[in-house]
Amino acid sequence: MTELNTILAKDDRAELRLWACRGEGKGCERNRYRTSQKPCADCVGPLDEKLTLQEVADLLKRGDA
Repeated sequence: MTELNTILAKDDRAELRLWACRGEGKGCERNRYRTSQKPCADCVGPLDEKLTLQEVADLLKRGDA
């Protein structure tokens, strides 16, 4: 099973949204050691609320995101 790292953070309108982290070696250098993570340019999102976690993992695996 593939590990999916997600980040819950506020967007530009101060609404909580979900981002998917590509993981170590694929981006998110800024979040490697932080306890309070924020999305960076290498994160995918904000994610559509209709997507399942499996669909998000598939997007990341295929490289579509």
